[in-house]
Amino acid sequence: MPPSTPYDAQRGDEEHVLDLGGGRQVAFAHNGPPASRTVVLFFSGLMSVGTARDVPEPCRDLGVHWISPTLPGMGRSSARAPGESYHTALARDMTALLAHLYPKGDFDTLYVAGGSYGTVQAQMLFGAPYDAFPAGRKIAGCMLLAGFSPFKYHAGHAKSLNWQTWVSVGPPSQLVPFHLLQRLTSSFLAAKFRTLDGAKDFLNQTLFARMQPDERATFATWLNRKGLTEEKFITRLAKGAVNCCQTWDGFIEVSDVIHSDWGFNPATLDADHASKPVLVVGSEEDHVGGSTNDWLAANYKNATLKMIPGGHISSLFYMDEIWQAMIELSREATK
Repeated sequence: MPPSTPYDAQRGDEEHVLDLGGGRQVAFAHNGPPASRTVVLFFSGLMSVGTARDVPEPCRDLGVHWISPTLPGMGRSSARAPGESYHTALARDMTALLAHLYPKGDFDTLYVAGGSYGTVQAQMLFGAPYDAFPAGRKIAGCMLLAGFSPFKYHAGHAKSLNWQTWVSVGPPSQLVPFHLLQRLTSSFLAAKFRTLDGAKDFLNQTLFARMQPDERATFATWLNRKGLTEEKFITRLAKGAVNCCQTWDGFIEVSDVIHSDWGFNPATLDADHASKPVLVVGSEEDHVGGSTNDWLAANYKNATLKMIPGGHISSLFYMDEIWQAMIELSREATK
């Protein structure tokens, strides 16, 4: 018999729902030893739900407990209460989730990480005051894959965005009243993500059909290593997208959240927060996100910028290397 492992792909795919009270809930997936004293909170981006199917090898070597929540207002996760700031609600919800999984708070190390829009939530927790997010005291590092900057403090953000992102989350998205742009976009996307085939076609055209030959070769090698076919992988992503689009509340507020007060300014974090490493990862041919990576690297005092080949999702193919770099940075910071 093969040796037992605390990591199981099927268990990592299972969706769990935590009742937060007040008619709200948060959906999440998790994988790894539930009593591990090292925790990863990973936030995925738009058109996805939390999944913990594939935990990177360096994290497995550490024996981490990988937790991936579904973002507020997406999938089966409730939106924040009306009138409540996003960063406050997020910190409270994640405190409740960690308390549910660790009733005694018996973990020592926390990594917060995210991809694309999920980098917003990772940063909100990283910079949150400790009275709002007590687990922040245990944060050992923050990883941002194709990240967004806080537009409130990034004065020149509009100049760094490509035209699609400029329209969707840049100035037009804040100037047109009643979320009309967001509602039009969500209506268009809802037609695409109503069926699995529609979601597969959209993801294939926006992410995979644009791959250059070198990235496609890297993608093929990665698929082979994971025992996947391209069809199976895209189908898995499409299922997550369809599940995410059960509700559009979270999608409609994306621009508002990115432009909002995140509860802190990266450039003026206190010494304890600022001492913790931030790994900013960008893809050289990313035409979807990551255009504010330079600002992030310049404004977090202990930031490192790592560039990798490929497009928007290419970090998937280098995840082991990226996580090894994150772990090494956190060790250096504590010497």
